[in-house]
Amino acid sequence: MNLLKYRKVYIIVAVLILLFNVAMLVTKGLNYGVDFTGGTTIRFPLSKPVTSPEVVAALETPELKELDLQLAPPQPYAYVDATGRQRYGVQVQTKFLNPEEQDMVIAALETAFGTAGEETALEVYGVDSLISQEMLSKSLLALLIAGALILGYMAFRFEFKSGVTGLFALVFDVMSVIGLFALLQKQVNVTFIAALLTIIGYSINNSIVVFDRIRENLRFRKKDESLVEVVNFSILQTMRRSVNTSATTVITIFLLYLIGSASIRDFCLAMIAGFTVGTFTSLFVAGPLWAIWKDSEERKKGRPAPAGAR
Repeated sequence: MNLLKYRKVYIIVAVLILLFNVAMLVTKGLNYGVDFTGGTTIRFPLSKPVTSPEVVAALETPELKELDLQLAPPQPYAYVDATGRQRYGVQVQTKFLNPEEQDMVIAALETAFGTAGEETALEVYGVDSLISQEMLSKSLLALLIAGALILGYMAFRFEFKSGVTGLFALVFDVMSVIGLFALLQKQVNVTFIAALLTIIGYSINNSIVVFDRIRENLRFRKKDESLVEVVNFSILQTMRRSVNTSATTVITIFLLYLIGSASIRDFCLAMIAGFTVGTFTSLFVAGPLWAIWKDSEERKKGRPAPAGAR
């Protein structure tokens, strides 16, 4: 199979998708969660499903109106617990509340939908605005440091061009997930950053496998064999391993997305998208882009570059 016959098409498609994701980020923006904006999130368990308007109506009490909750649209959810039982709940997000104010909101929900109980999955999570700003800045710093270290590692282990092409593939992976969350307006929080860092590690591992195979095959390169042929053969050798590894991982995460609780659903969505895109970039972006760059150098030096692929 001559996969690199369309190497320029792969890169053009990747650039177009990257521009689309940037456009989604600029036009729609990200829906930051309480981790980055400050506020309180309450996950209230229910005995039966409810609608978002029903929850809003339950919180329109005179006491809560005085608090000016700055209520975001409530998000009903459903999941299967460890015993296999279907569970329901609703996520309520407000401004930052003190313990007394949190109790007032929970009391209003219990009045409308029944007592939560001590053994149910009632969760209350609050972040002050000052702490949320610090968490956002440190999360962005973590992503930048990860990218810089990966570039340095790839340049040290292979060469600088490998680091640049591998970093471009990582930027594509990260922006694909960010663009998806901007398009769907899914909440971005610390868990989302953890998913991005996991995706970065997983994707660069796939790219390293491809570049390592390229380096090994270059040692046995024939005089009449082009660099593109070597890269094509290396990708074919690693394709089965990359696809099988990613497929088994994505299937497992997809099952968690279907039956898991609402607290991990967005995390699973980010992982599914990131692992899927990461497999594409490691095979059809990082290696081909490096081949285009290096092949152009060899042509300038006058080395023959036969057509076709082994």
